Amino acid sequence: MDHATNIKFTETWENYNRKRLAGDKRTANKILADYITLLKKQDEKEIEEFVDQICTLTLETDDKIISNNGTVAAEKDIRIQHPLFKEIILPVLKKQYQKESAKHIKWIGQLEQFFYTDHSTTEAFLKDLNISTYFYARDFFEKSFALEPNQKTIVLLLDRIAQDINYCLHEIPTVVLAEPAVLESELAIFRQYLEQSEAKQIWEDSLNEWELISKHWTRYHEAKNDYVNFEDYLKINGFRLF
Repeated sequence: MDHATNIKFTETWENYNRKRLAGDKRTANKILADYITLLKKQDEKEIEEFVDQICTLTLETDDKIISNNGTVAAEKDIRIQHPLFKEIILPVLKKQYQKESAKHIKWIGQLEQFFYTDHSTTEAFLKDLNISTYFYARDFFEKSFALEPNQKTIVLLLDRIAQDINYCLHEIPTVVLAEPAVLESELAIFRQYLEQSEAKQIWEDSLNEWELISKHWTRYHEAKNDYVNFEDYLKINGFRLF
């Protein structure tokens, strides 16, 4: 990129962010479209450098799955909006996935909100990668961690598995939304990854609670004909889960 082009890029990007932060969405979106057009004219290496830069700034700061809605997201100095994701970032992530780049695969998982809000784009993306299932951020975190174990990825992975477990348990004490073997399998996977975490202590209380529920859910299933439901089992036997 020559000096004049670089200046134009910088000015366009800064102008876009000024308008966006000022609340002038229509003008900001038009400037963003112009910026994307400019970026597409650059060579592949420069586009990849841009993607790495913006994803690092937005995804590597707090080890979280990105949220792209609401006031907090809108007021951030750097924000990925859907046109930028679809037209610039996604092609780079697809290529890097095929190269088995752990960092980029982790970013795919962190950008899950974009995938969930654009079904046709997500379907085409998964098809290109020969992935026959639905988009599931956890799968990308697991693949990334298998390629390159690190603490940033384990934080994301444990959080995602915990969400899955908590979903299964959110109707306690009435019922657990998983068969006993499925719940135990999830807990075993969680424990496996937790052993590789440097922050085991933050999950200690949750894991103890989950294991207690799992134990009683299994016992209930073994004698479920003796009870009206799981809540009845807990009451009759005098068990308190919390």
